[in-house]
Amino acid sequence: MNDVPVQFYQSVIAIELAVAGALLFQIRYFAPRATADDDRRPPPPWLRLAMAVVLGATIFGSLYAMKHGGHAADEAIVVGLAVSLLPILLRVLPPLGPNTQAKQEDPQYGVTIIGLILYAVLTAGTVLLLND
Repeated sequence: MNDVPVQFYQSVIAIELAVAGALLFQIRYFAPRATADDDRRPPPPWLRLAMAVVLGATIFGSLYAMKHGGHAADEAIVVGLAVSLLPILLRVLPPLGPNTQAKQEDPQYGVTIIGLILYAVLTAGTVLLLND
């Protein structure tokens, strides 16, 4: 059988549902259609589709792993969870691109780069811990 308890997969499903809800509000899915004075645009459709695939694959992968288990499923679920949290993480950190009003880069963009590197290391460390 599998060394990872079923509660791990249940927790991943709960987190993914929360992430999906947060992403729907972030892309203003429930807001009225954009007006002329609204400068925020929703993400491109392909990016939204990719995130939907990652969210769905992680949830259904968790359900599969509950039934069949396996280290590959555990690792894929952790990576899927990490990828699905990236849009929220990028929203919290300083922007990497230039500011639209000032047309210059944010001087704090190094914090974002360090944060993303640490996030990747944390994800890789979690995957490595699942291999033991």
